[in-house]
Amino acid sequence: MTLRVQLLALQALIVFLVTLGTGIAASVQENALREAYKDRMQAVAQSVAALPVVLDAFDDEDPAAAIQPVAEVIREASDLAYVVVANDEGIRYSHPNTDRIGERVSTDPSIPLGGEIFVGTQTGTLGTSWRVKVPIRDEDGAVIGTASVGILESELNEEFTSNLVGLISAMLAAAVLGVFGAAWVTSFIRRRIYRLEPHQIAALVKNQETTLHGLSEGVVTVDGAGRITLVNDAAARFLGRDAADLDGAAADEVLAPSSPRCSARARPRDAP
Repeated sequence: MTLRVQLLALQALIVFLVTLGTGIAASVQENALREAYKDRMQAVAQSVAALPVVLDAFDDEDPAAAIQPVAEVIREASDLAYVVVANDEGIRYSHPNTDRIGERVSTDPSIPLGGEIFVGTQTGTLGTSWRVKVPIRDEDGAVIGTASVGILESELNEEFTSNLVGLISAMLAAAVLGVFGAAWVTSFIRRRIYRLEPHQIAALVKNQETTLHGLSEGVVTVDGAGRITLVNDAAARFLGRDAADLDGAAADEVLAPSSPRCSARARPRDAP
């Protein structure tokens, strides 16, 4: 890989890792908050659906008279936006706004009435909320109503915002990591080029070319794969070839041992 490609690849990797880490931190925090509320709401909803006072009230002439006070106590104790109990026709027996009692629920109750648990976001009379709906069953297991609990998305977002300290800390840590990563890349690259600045490298290359091409002796360098990497003017004249044509050519073909004009001898790289 060329130096430029290595530098771009390393920098891109650091940026990717920092961005990925920040995104994961934010996603994990929000998902953890929602999962915590989901578990709590599901536990509350199932508790309401199993309360004897709620089940017995379904047979009363005015079920709301017994269910509404219990639902409000549970709602306040659980710090939720609402606890709504409704019959199998979707008629409410409880609601934070008492004027809504006796009305039909504003969202589709078909899933809990079908015996399944619903978890998701819907928009009701109080606004958009993250909610759980569970079926209420009688002693025979038949579904006779639903228990729905939830928290407003606005309140959920407000709590998430209040927990941003942890997220901001993660972002700052990611930024510091990025700075140190960039410093490491710079150090790595400078070690590869012997801590020389670009203008120093350019000067060295220019001086080397001037010196090599000014020599009367022929100079040929060969890499580990046996390919010619450098040929000065004297060597090109000696070999009777153009210097540009010799660059990258196989050394064993150009510097044939049988040639009467030159011979090649391999030696270890570190040999004097």
